[in-house]
Amino acid sequence: MRTSRHIYWLWLAAFALGVSVSANAQQRRRFIEEPQWLKLRVSEVDAGVYAEGTFEETSFDNGSTTISHNRVFIGPSMGLNLAGSIYHPNLFRFVLNTQGSYGWSDETITTPTSTRHRSQMEYLGRVFGSADIFANKPLRGNVFGSYDHSFRDYDFFNRVTVDSSRYGGRVNYNEGPFSVGVSYSHREESASGLIGMSDSKDDVAVMQLRHTRVSGSTSLDYSFNQYTRADLGRSGEGSDHTITLADSEKFGSRDQFDLNTSASYFRRNFSSEPSDEINGHATLNIEHRPTLNSYYDVAYDRYGTGDFTSDNYYGQAQLRHQLYESLTSTLIAQAANNEVSDALNSGYTRRFGVGFSEGYTKHIGTEHRVTLNTSLMVEHVDQETISRVKNERHAFNSGAGGAGLENFFLNLPNVMGFTIVVTDSTDAEPAFVRGIDYDVTTLGPQTLIERLPGSRIASGSTVLVDYQVIPTGAGSYDSLNELFQIRFDLFKNLWGLYARVNLYDNNAPMDLRVQRLMSYNIGSDVTWRWLRAGAEYEIYDSNFSDYRSFRLFQSFAFRPDPDSSLGINFSEAWTDYTDANRKEQNYRFITLYHRSLTSKLRLDVNGGIHIRRGDAVDQTLATFRPGIDYTIGKTSIRAEYDYEHQLFLDREERSRHMFILRIRRVF
Repeated sequence: MRTSRHIYWLWLAAFALGVSVSANAQQRRRFIEEPQWLKLRVSEVDAGVYAEGTFEETSFDNGSTTISHNRVFIGPSMGLNLAGSIYHPNLFRFVLNTQGSYGWSDETITTPTSTRHRSQMEYLGRVFGSADIFANKPLRGNVFGSYDHSFRDYDFFNRVTVDSSRYGGRVNYNEGPFSVGVSYSHREESASGLIGMSDSKDDVAVMQLRHTRVSGSTSLDYSFNQYTRADLGRSGEGSDHTITLADSEKFGSRDQFDLNTSASYFRRNFSSEPSDEINGHATLNIEHRPTLNSYYDVAYDRYGTGDFTSDNYYGQAQLRHQLYESLTSTLIAQAANNEVSDALNSGYTRRFGVGFSEGYTKHIGTEHRVTLNTSLMVEHVDQETISRVKNERHAFNSGAGGAGLENFFLNLPNVMGFTIVVTDSTDAEPAFVRGIDYDVTTLGPQTLIERLPGSRIASGSTVLVDYQVIPTGAGSYDSLNELFQIRFDLFKNLWGLYARVNLYDNNAPMDLRVQRLMSYNIGSDVTWRWLRAGAEYEIYDSNFSDYRSFRLFQSFAFRPDPDSSLGINFSEAWTDYTDANRKEQNYRFITLYHRSLTSKLRLDVNGGIHIRRGDAVDQTLATFRPGIDYTIGKTSIRAEYDYEHQLFLDREERSRHMFILRIRRVF
């Protein structure tokens, strides 16, 4: 009897196991996709109407000369989103997304001497297609193509229409820790706005090798870029070759050593003048203890173009100690050597020094906090300048000139203003245009570069500057650079008070024309619920130029009711360049409003004005952009209006009206 019971339970266990195995096998079969010659899955189809109109007018010399550009487009629209595969997703899978209109376009350009008219059929919208080949294999590939008609904002007051197309492909091979990638892409872009039109074309080929380890990785990259640019009647073309070898490594019993090295070669074949650049960089971070670490940084850069060459060497060592959680102390030693030469002269700047920095944060009770930062650097400098400067790198930021604009000072004094050339971070031709993209202001021996409102230089971007100066003789001096900052955050960050002091002193002879500087900043800010406001006063005293600047800002972001949101931003700046007897004022106002009028109707209104006043810099920019969305079921209607106005010195006036209407029905 007991034996029969054992057999019964054995048969029951075997049956349960068989059912489980059978169920798992069926489940696995369900997840194994069988081959199918063509598989399509349409996720969305829509149809409708798209219309777009642009009306631009530019007048010079108080309307005596006028240029207009009018363009209208209208046509039926269609959208399609689908994905699929051929034979099997692991063999060939693809996606296709389209949303555009093929219709009639009418364009008229009128100048004082001619009128050009053109009517044609064209496509506006967006198309994107991509396909993966052998997606789950060590050797896999991808091909893609796209066209896009969209808009780009360089800042709030400068919106351009961009038509771009791209296509290309990539092949990757992965085997264990090794990977190899080869890609090619072609891009064409046309951007048009109030400033004018620009066109660009790029063909880029890239090869990448990677080796990944538990402790780090090594990479070798090569890229080739053949490009052409056309901008405001100017053109440039060239080709770039870039080779980069990089390595990162962690080692030590606790992975306490972190080493990163790289070396690269850059060759640019300009249409005017080729250039070569070689650079190497290495950083080492060592964690000696949880509260003590050291940092080492060395770099080399060699740049040559025509008869100009420069060699830059740089090294720095830091020892950082965190005595308490709130106190960090750092000892610094650094040295740099810059050697430059051209066909007529050679020069150098050699500096070495030591210093320290301290950072301290102290909580006062539960609601207040004080933050202190100070640094001191003592250096010895030997220098002899030459007249030419190439590829001086700067980032546009607010405050360098005190006017509330994005700006910076050039490094050397006594710049010949007519020699200044500003390019993007890749030094691509043609350069940006003075008076449209940036302005140059001479303040004593110093030169201030300001990004103009409405510029085609993207806000906050990095640029390269070439220029010539009146050279100085050889000499030596010692310098002291000190920075002190203190900030109080009171009542749980409701109210902030801060001050900054920056001192740069030296004993350089007068004929070397080295700047001595003392600047003070005092400010306060308030953050409360939907309000943030502040004020700052700056005193800038140097042997080159002096100015006084007072800046205010106010921003409001709140919801007047559950169905709407409102953002308002003000900024005001007054600057007095005392030694140049020049004053400037900047006023900026931007508002962003969104409201859901009903469950089906939404309204957006954005607008702003920027006013700049001063000697020979008067400028007014205004923008107004309302838009309305109406949705009922699967039908949506979007109507937009974009108005831009620019006025320069009461002599040059530009205005643009743009209308967009999009009606779309999803099936």
